[in-house]
Amino acid sequence: MKLGKTGNNKFLKQFNETSLLELIRLNKQISKADLAQLTGLSPTACGVIVSNLLEKGYIREAGIGISKGGRRPNLYELNPKSYYSIGVDIDVDYIRFILMDITGNVEYRDMISSRFDQSVSESIAFIEKKVRQIIERNAIREDRLLGVGVSVPGMVDNVTHEVIFAPNLGWERVDLESMMSGMGNFPIYVDNEAICSAISENWIGCCTEQRDFVCINMKSGIGSSIFADGNLYRGCSGSAGEIGHIMVDHNGPKCACGNYGCLETLVSSRSMVEKAQKLVRQGLIADFSDELDINSINSIDFIIDAVKAGNESARVILVEAAGYLGLAVANLINTINPSRIVLGKELVKFSEDILEHMRNIALAKALKYPASRVEILASELGEDSSALGAAIVPLKKLFGHRL
Repeated sequence: MKLGKTGNNKFLKQFNETSLLELIRLNKQISKADLAQLTGLSPTACGVIVSNLLEKGYIREAGIGISKGGRRPNLYELNPKSYYSIGVDIDVDYIRFILMDITGNVEYRDMISSRFDQSVSESIAFIEKKVRQIIERNAIREDRLLGVGVSVPGMVDNVTHEVIFAPNLGWERVDLESMMSGMGNFPIYVDNEAICSAISENWIGCCTEQRDFVCINMKSGIGSSIFADGNLYRGCSGSAGEIGHIMVDHNGPKCACGNYGCLETLVSSRSMVEKAQKLVRQGLIADFSDELDINSINSIDFIIDAVKAGNESARVILVEAAGYLGLAVANLINTINPSRIVLGKELVKFSEDILEHMRNIALAKALKYPASRVEILASELGEDSSALGAAIVPLKKLFGHRL
């Protein structure tokens, strides 16, 4: 990968450092001679930059390479456990935390229960306390913390990074970055949870080689994010990919956004749990236990476990949701024309036969040619994908990627 000729001018120092750092990341181990060849910088300039990166602790020597004529060259690689980032994923019933080092290795992860009616200030205080604990327990110097990325289930403005609307949290027009800026002497980055998932899939997941793909997440709501021609596509204001608020049944339930029959009201974990509770109250799920406490039906795990135990009524709930999702996926195939669609968060809990039902509907309803070129699969990153992506955001900034 050749990044193109960079400059030796002092005003390009930061750009040149970032370019070399990215090449070291991509190549795992590389010599100064190869860095010079790939960048177009002189060997002397490369030597100065490599020395600066060594001094700052970003990289380290990685041994001796193979000779291409002359002395065997020194190799350089990213320095593990030198710099860190923290990812925070906020949802209605939990907050996930990830500590990641400069190489993308996860050093710590945790998930803590929270209340869906928690105020913004309560959430910030909770997050700040936990971030402080992570920093102290891992003995991280603040100048070695590249930043804290925060993932939220809602629309985030492209320019201001303000949380415009997070209906499931009850948040509207929240400048979370500014409100969290007093947490420490490090930057705060706020982004949409589906976008964070796409970032993690592109950085460390199943889409590192994909240029056109879509990630779909399901939890309290349902959303998607789009990579087009190798870059995130956000739209003019940052709301691209809000498939959860596409109307799929005009006679459907009322959504938190104010409309009726949104995909989110029929496919999200919360909507399926509410449907299971309603059917039990009405006595329409007779094959559930008579001793069942309706309040114990509080997560999609209950429904999935019931399906595994052979409960047909529970299976119908998942099949119907998969059908609606298949229709939405067909529309994505037709309009976005991705090479891959990745299903994340709680969609990874669906059994293969349920996912296959969804795929069959999507491929049957989509146009044949784009449908023949797409792969639909479950994420290998699971429910941590948004927290991982939030932690990767500060790393992307360090390596010169557009956010």
